[in-house]
Amino acid sequence: MFDWMKFVILALVLLNSDDEEYVRSGISRYYYGVFGIIRRYLINVKGKYYLKSQSSDVHKNIFIELQSSDDTTENEISDLFNKLRKVRNEADYNAEVNIVHFKKFLKDYNKDLEIITDAIEYFKNHPNY
Repeated sequence: MFDWMKFVILALVLLNSDDEEYVRSGISRYYYGVFGIIRRYLINVKGKYYLKSQSSDVHKNIFIELQSSDDTTENEISDLFNKLRKVRNEADYNAEVNIVHFKKFLKDYNKDLEIITDAIEYFKNHPNY
C-alpha cells in the first residue's frame, strides 16, 4: 500500500526550489500527500467508506467530514486543508499566478503547514490507520 507521506517528503524538496514548476509541483504533491493520509484515516479509522469514491466531490466531502467532526484536531485541520486545496487548485490550473504568489503563500502559511504536518502524525498514529 502506498505511503502518502512520500508525497509530502517529495513536496518539501520541491518547495525549496526557486523554479516555478518545482514549486507548483511541490504544492500539488503536498496537497495530495495530505489528502491521501487524511482520506485513509477517515476511511480506516472513522469508517467513512463513501470517501473511497473517485469523484472530484471526495475533496469537498473530506473537508466537510473534518469540519463537522467532534474531534478538535480534525476540526482544526479542516480550514487548513481547505486553504491548501485552494492554493493547489491555483498551482495546477491558474497560469496567471506566478511564483511570487506561491512563495508568499508558503511564507504566510508556514505555521499552518507545520500544524498540518503535526496533524499528519496524529492521523497516522491512530490504530487501524
